[in-house]
Amino acid sequence: MMTEAARQSNDVNKILAIEDDPEVLALYKSYLQKRGYEVLSATGASEGMSLLQRNPDTRLILLDLNLPGGMSGEEWIAWFIAQGKQTPVVVASGKGDILTITKGNNRTAALTKPFHMEELQELIEVLLAENWHDQVSVDKKTH
Repeated sequence: MMTEAARQSNDVNKILAIEDDPEVLALYKSYLQKRGYEVLSATGASEGMSLLQRNPDTRLILLDLNLPGGMSGEEWIAWFIAQGKQTPVVVASGKGDILTITKGNNRTAALTKPFHMEELQELIEVLLAENWHDQVSVDKKTH
């Protein structure tokens, strides 16, 4: 079953999931692959950086803030922004300050764990839409 967002491109939309919990990572991968996405998975920050550099056609990043290996999710976002990339990032975390981390950065969106996979799917579809930047800007102006 291919979603509308996945159909908008001739290529399969590639998502990079960076999550330290192998069970959550497996859940993301299974759910998203069933919806027509190609999912790259990393269990730490450096592995995620390497996968992103080897896969410049990645359309979206799903990032946990609690990462092993000496670099936090917050530091990973700072590295990512410094790269000048426009790929949207969905920060999925149980940390209480998740909205503070994503506030003011129109390339990031937040989902507080636990969440329903349908919420993730809806957010991905918005962020992969051609005019996602405009949609996010309009949403910020109304809130």
